[in-house]
Amino acid sequence: MTSAAPIPETMKAVAIDRFGPSDVLEYRDWPTPSPGPRQVLIAVRAASVNPRDWMIRGGKYVFKAMLPKLPFVLGSDVAGVVAAVGPRVRDFEVGDEVFAMQPSSRGFGGYAEFIAIDERSVAPKPQGVPFPEAAAVPLAALTALQALRNDAGLRPGGRVVVIGASGGVGHYGVQIARALGAGTVVGVASGANGELVKDLGADIAVDYRSQRFQDVVDGADVVFDAVGRSSFAECRGVLTRRGTHVTTVPSPGAVAHAVRSRLWPFGKRCRIVLVRAAGEDLRLLGGFMAEGRLRSILDLEVPLERAREAHDHSRSLRTRGKNVLLVHRDDGSGGRSPTGRPSTNC
Repeated sequence: MTSAAPIPETMKAVAIDRFGPSDVLEYRDWPTPSPGPRQVLIAVRAASVNPRDWMIRGGKYVFKAMLPKLPFVLGSDVAGVVAAVGPRVRDFEVGDEVFAMQPSSRGFGGYAEFIAIDERSVAPKPQGVPFPEAAAVPLAALTALQALRNDAGLRPGGRVVVIGASGGVGHYGVQIARALGAGTVVGVASGANGELVKDLGADIAVDYRSQRFQDVVDGADVVFDAVGRSSFAECRGVLTRRGTHVTTVPSPGAVAHAVRSRLWPFGKRCRIVLVRAAGEDLRLLGGFMAEGRLRSILDLEVPLERAREAHDHSRSLRTRGKNVLLVHRDDGSGGRSPTGRPSTNC
């Protein structure tokens, strides 16, 4: 392992030792991870909160059987500075500013002062982009990118509908659809968020509380449901002959339709996006950010020790964009709370 300064044996982290409501989140001392041969150790400056996090915490995650053994540290999205690298790492050096997504197969670990991540899941943070805005990107924006590009096969000039267009995944979906060359982008959100959705790049904002997007849209090449609100059957009528409905929620109905679409790959299709941590995709997103074509809308920014508050806010389903946890280290050697004061409360 190569590092510029001694790495402390323990760090501050937010972990769970049982499933339940937000009060099971515990801000505590935790062993600092050591990077493997192909891993980078990141001194975390910010970590984002995703709905998946409180689903996991509550014991309601659809892939619960794949979770690490309790206790464990939550979180998959981080931005920070490389503190150490494994001996086989080639693309990063100590001191590099990066952002990354920890694959769920690696056991999460983002709600902490340090995290070790395979270099293939890490990308350089774009210059000028603050750490909180970069930390908000990985899981949500990768989901949107892979849904639109890989699952839906969005082509330049295509017509896209994004359901949940002001939320974490959806607000990136609107921008990424535009960056990929969509001809028309329709954002479905509450009326209060209509101006935000248009500011992000949507041509049309549909208020789902007063309108059915099916009554407004016709001939969509892609319907991307970023919140799992509309089924394939409900969206089918607005799709073109080879249009695709992509959802983030693997409901039984969506799974059945997706299987049928795979077995009979003609006509209208249904897909379920399963996000993949990929450094090359993060580099693409970083390029969009550097060019001003992708930005993060941050709703709530709180210190790591207030993770419960961030979970409760996210669970309310009223988040505009993303919620972020701020992580601070005073001199890289001692564990302190983001406020600079020792803390035992989450």
